[in-house]
Amino acid sequence: MSKAKLDIGRSPTPTHSGEHPHGVNLGFGRVSRHCATAFAIVAGCLAVANLWLVPLSGASLLEAGRGVILLLLGIGLMGTARLSLFLTLLVASAGLDIFTGNTDTPAITTVIDVCLITTAAFALVSPR
Repeated sequence: MSKAKLDIGRSPTPTHSGEHPHGVNLGFGRVSRHCATAFAIVAGCLAVANLWLVPLSGASLLEAGRGVILLLLGIGLMGTARLSLFLTLLVASAGLDIFTGNTDTPAITTVIDVCLITTAAFALVSPR
C-alpha cells in the first residue's frame, strides 16, 4: 500500500506551536478582534434601540448617532486594518459615563463599552 492510502482515514494531529489542527491560527489578537466586533455591534444596537425607551432629546439623538457609528465600525472590525480598532477605542471611550456625565444610560451599556474598549485595546496591541 502506498503512504497516501494510509493517511486518508487519519485525522490531522495538533501541532505544538499553538496552531489549530486544520491550519487556522486562533491567536489572541484574532479572538480579541472578533470579540470587539461582537461588542461593537451589540453596543451600537443598544444605543439605537435606546431611542424607544427614553424621550427624544439632543442627547438621546447623539447617543443613537454614536450607535450608528459603532455599527459601522463593527463592520470595519471584520477586516484586518488597525484604523478601525483605533476609531472604535475613541468612539467607545466617548460613550463612557465618566466623560459625559450622562446618567441616563443603562448600566449594561457601560459594561459593554468597557468590554469593547478592553478587547479592542488587546487586539490593537497584539502582534499580527
